Amino acid sequence: MRSMSSCTRRRLSALALALALALAIGPGGAAEDLASDLGGGFQASVPADQNPAAQVDMVNADVVIGYIEPGYASMSPVTCTGWNMVSVNQLVYEPVVDFDENMKPVPMLADNWVQDGKTWTFNLRSGIMFHNGYELTAYDVVRSYQTLIQSGESNPYYARLQMIKNMEASDIYTLTVDASSASYMTLYAMNFPVMQYETLWEEMPRGTGPYWYIQQNEEGTIRLEANPLWWKRQPEVTSILLKRYLDAGDAIEAIRTRQIDMLSTKSPKASFSRRLSDLASIDYPTLTYEMLVPNLSDESLMADVNIRQAVMYAIDRAVLSANAYVDMAVQCEVPIVPTCWLYESQSAKYYYSPERALQLMHNAGWVDMTGNGKLNRRSGIMLQEPNITLITYNEGTNSIRENAANLIAEYMEAVGFNVKVTVLSKARAREYIKERRYDLALVGVNMSEIPDLTELLKSGGSLNLNRYSNDNMDVLLESVRSASDEATLQKLYSEIQMTVVERLPVLGLLFRTGTLLSTRPIGGLTALRAYDNFNGFEFLGN
Repeated sequence: MRSMSSCTRRRLSALALALALALAIGPGGAAEDLASDLGGGFQASVPADQNPAAQVDMVNADVVIGYIEPGYASMSPVTCTGWNMVSVNQLVYEPVVDFDENMKPVPMLADNWVQDGKTWTFNLRSGIMFHNGYELTAYDVVRSYQTLIQSGESNPYYARLQMIKNMEASDIYTLTVDASSASYMTLYAMNFPVMQYETLWEEMPRGTGPYWYIQQNEEGTIRLEANPLWWKRQPEVTSILLKRYLDAGDAIEAIRTRQIDMLSTKSPKASFSRRLSDLASIDYPTLTYEMLVPNLSDESLMADVNIRQAVMYAIDRAVLSANAYVDMAVQCEVPIVPTCWLYESQSAKYYYSPERALQLMHNAGWVDMTGNGKLNRRSGIMLQEPNITLITYNEGTNSIRENAANLIAEYMEAVGFNVKVTVLSKARAREYIKERRYDLALVGVNMSEIPDLTELLKSGGSLNLNRYSNDNMDVLLESVRSASDEATLQKLYSEIQMTVVERLPVLGLLFRTGTLLSTRPIGGLTALRAYDNFNGFEFLGN
């Protein structure tokens, strides 16, 4: 265990540094050059709960960011479940292992690591300070892991942490992790927010990130300020206000009228605002994957892979994305985001081709026998028509998925199908799929930041809605759990994705996207993603 005397000395030293930096700020300050060398321009304010007498400005800041939250927002990673605040927390808390712009694991609080089978040893960087002046240790990482696990399945990090069986601090800077498998994927499990262990159950636990929380008022406005103890170059934006809105419409109106400077939203209502000349915008892929789930039972036409392939060629997904999904989507035929390092580019094989769709239908025995533009095939003495039931559901008040289903039906009818679109509640859609009362179901599933496709494609997976089962696919998915190096993992994912587009257990369409709107230049922001909408904000010019 760490000695109290050494911890106290480290904390007092860090807080003394913060005080010295605070005194250095201001016109003509004696230590002005020192502050400039350290990055300059920050304010060494202390969170309000550490200094109750402090007057906190909850009106003005360098940047005002809108966020959407119907109730009081939890800032603690232990209890925070709203994606807006999870994203903001990336500015306050840092993980042992981060992701680069291609979602590949890279060091963050860990300087390096070594693997020996299922055992990983992480060596933490020394001299990294929490917001309260305590130095980061392996004990803080262990307690953060344990607390996030204890918080339950609603926590955004809970699923990935199941890949870890045990975690111990070998010494102050050394972390030993026993993983559930020898897979390289274990590194994804080490991407969780690290908090100072004595503050874990506070409303604003202390992190090591470029910003720290100062205060939240009863209106839900939250103030953050630059962390003078941060181990990297000081942020140029020294203060942030987060202003709460109840719904996306109000927040979008606020940025249009300059009440806020930035807003990240997944709402389709933002599609028009992205085109306004006085707003900058950056799109980013969300984890919502839109796909057609085929009924693979013998009673459905979709049991024939030729028919499934014909459907894929019949749909113009570029038009589908632009029209039905109001241009807030990126085409993708496999459930791996195209910006991910594991994405197989050769999986993009289904270009729009009605001619190819018709040829595949003919190969399956469907031809126009009556001259009415509809396809038929003989079933005994009767002519059978390709009748398809396409079900879907809407979410919230928008009808995007219903519009998409109707457009898909039009494309399918153009190559000879008879399509009936049925719009259900989400619960009823689940019942129809379970009872196999459909041929195609247009659904959206929320994938994980960890590119693990087991639940979607493995026999018995929780997202395997049509009960797809394939021994070769099961073997590939299981092999991912033992792939300990990048090259092997990449090869396996390539095989998985090519199997998906060849056999089509699901008919992949696109990933939904969100957008960051801003009244100010945002060129410093890069590689935004679903749970990190402000990546690079600390290096944004003021």
